[in-house]
Amino acid sequence: ACMLCRRAEADPDMCGEKLEKGGLCAHVFCMFFATLLPRQEMDRVGLMGFLPRDLLIAVRRAAQKYCCVCGQSGATIMCSVPECDRWFHLPCAKEGGCVNLYV
Repeated sequence: ACMLCRRAEADPDMCGEKLEKGGLCAHVFCMFFATLLPRQEMDRVGLMGFLPRDLLIAVRRAAQKYCCVCGQSGATIMCSVPECDRWFHLPCAKEGGCVNLYV
């Protein structure tokens, strides 16, 4: 299962390809949308430039965040509206009618 959205099966159009390396597993878009998850310039390090250490920090942070759609912990994406404090999992965003834009 993806360590960020916790789903073994997810719509590849929504979450992207699932990557696995060195015991880590994550969907491409789950990594790109995760709040405060930095990416290195070199794609060859970690998972597409996302370092194992940073992915694990994101997972620990998410353990304390609850998805506003499903109510489960592990939400890695914070709403970008400044006055909104909602968090969600990427697959739940579509189900909850959230708009996802990557800039």
